[in-house]
Amino acid sequence: AARNPSPPAAASGAAAQPPAGADARAKLEVLDAILASKNDNDPRLDSDFNDLSPDAKALLRWKYARLPPEERNERGTIVYLLGRGRNLSSPEDWAFLRSVAGEPACLSLADCSRRPRPGDGEDEDVGDAVTLAYPALVALKQAEGALARAGNAPGSAAVRREALSVFDAGAASRAPAAARLALRLRRRWAAARG
Repeated sequence: AARNPSPPAAASGAAAQPPAGADARAKLEVLDAILASKNDNDPRLDSDFNDLSPDAKALLRWKYARLPPEERNERGTIVYLLGRGRNLSSPEDWAFLRSVAGEPACLSLADCSRRPRPGDGEDEDVGDAVTLAYPALVALKQAEGALARAGNAPGSAAVRREALSVFDAGAASRAPAAARLALRLRRRWAAARG
């Protein structure tokens, strides 16, 4: 059966949950439990989300789109899972990483759409810049990881094109930390090509 690609990250969070089998829904339930626990070291993150089915990946992309943009860690966790190893295997997977790398900048942890006013208690520092750009940074690093894994194996040219397109999306980002990392990765991998 034909499957509609999941909406890009910037799409409305009100989209209906994509159809999925019991295994894919079970993965989403595990993810919801991990996100609710706020345990970034939950071992299930490294064991239960390997080689996800297309339905499970669609559900995770749907979940990402529904999360408030201020939930930077939760969104970054989903990007991490979808960009791991064999999970990064389809055009939809790469399109998702590109959309995340190029998302509008999050301006404040309290409200991504607004810069904090002086005296709001949000003093900008390097840690905040990284936190604000966290999902995009994870997308960029996952694209880099795919490039490193591909090496000169069959299909590596396609991986290279896709990863460089993720770097390009990040380089155009208005989030300074994401743009800097994207440009650094683009230069590094262009130099590695020779």
